[in-house]
Amino acid sequence: MNEYEEYHDTAANYDQTRTPVGIEIVLGCFAASPQPLSDQTILDAGCGTGSYIKALSDKFGYLHGLEFNENMLNEARKKLKDTANVNLGPGELPAIPYDDQSLDGVMFHQVIHHLGDDNSRDEFDQLRKLIQESHRVLRPDGVVVLHTSSQRQLRDGFWWADLIPEAIECIAQRFPPIEKIEEVLQATGFHSIGKIVPLHEVLQGQGYLDPEGPLKKTYRDGDSTWSLVSDEQLNAVLERVRAMNEQGTMTAYLEQREELRRDVGQATFVFGRKE
Repeated sequence: MNEYEEYHDTAANYDQTRTPVGIEIVLGCFAASPQPLSDQTILDAGCGTGSYIKALSDKFGYLHGLEFNENMLNEARKKLKDTANVNLGPGELPAIPYDDQSLDGVMFHQVIHHLGDDNSRDEFDQLRKLIQESHRVLRPDGVVVLHTSSQRQLRDGFWWADLIPEAIECIAQRFPPIEKIEEVLQATGFHSIGKIVPLHEVLQGQGYLDPEGPLKKTYRDGDSTWSLVSDEQLNAVLERVRAMNEQGTMTAYLEQREELRRDVGQATFVFGRKE
């Protein structure tokens, strides 16, 4: 895994500006398996602070969470300490430390762009290894769900992306194109491959359209893209945001950016089933 974000520092703030979007989509994907949800064992690989596990814990028989960052894992443990059907532990992707055919489902939420530096734009070798590992640990008819963002969503789906174009283009190189994910799933042996875009949901929840959001560290901590912004660039962004708020132009700016988001969304869920 590659941590360009200082998650040791931001873990405590992460849940203030991030929400588990697409819960109904995730449930629908895993419901495609002949195994009832209540009997399924699911892995959230790269579970972060455990927000998806928390939201899904009453739907599945058992959930495992795997997380590389110690502080993120500690936040998840605190959140889920009283949840009996959950097991959390450390792990570094793309390896998935579970036995062959031991899981009914595997999900990755905004994780695959954090894979190693050799996850090149052309080949995405780490993505291939991750999907191969997913195929290995899944039982027949098991389902994998990859929650990510497309290149266009990165540029047009987040209102503040226009403020930090250099960082957006830098991080975009780490996001596999949706077509590449589908290609690798098919090549690995998955079938019934599909994708869903929840146009109405935003990753940062109710606070997403805060016109002063970028001025706050807690807000910026909710998306790792901000960690790629230099101090000089950040100062320019803060000045621009303050100016728009003072001049009364922020409302129109947000609406212009929202028109783009409503068209493309922020997230894409790609899924496939093992034969």
